[in-house]
Amino acid sequence: MKFHLTDSFQKKAKKLCKKDPQLKIALAKQFSLFQENHQHPSLKIHKLKGKRSEQYAIRIKGDLRVLSIKNNEIFIFFDLVTHDQY
Repeated sequence: MKFHLTDSFQKKAKKLCKKDPQLKIALAKQFSLFQENHQHPSLKIHKLKGKRSEQYAIRIKGDLRVLSIKNNEIFIFFDLVTHDQY
């Protein structure tokens, strides 16, 4: 599955990876899995509800999620948040 990382996502990920170097490894692993099989069980991909009903969340580690939207056949990852933030 194809995906795109927004500039704001990359900036936030870089900032969080400075605080938690293991996050960089987790992100790389999950994006690799996503590219191979976007329905892989460890991604726990799911469509959100309510005001975010057009968005998807993918588990990175613990309660950290990547938020995305789907545009045709491309997922656009735009934010990195904890489960409580969305």
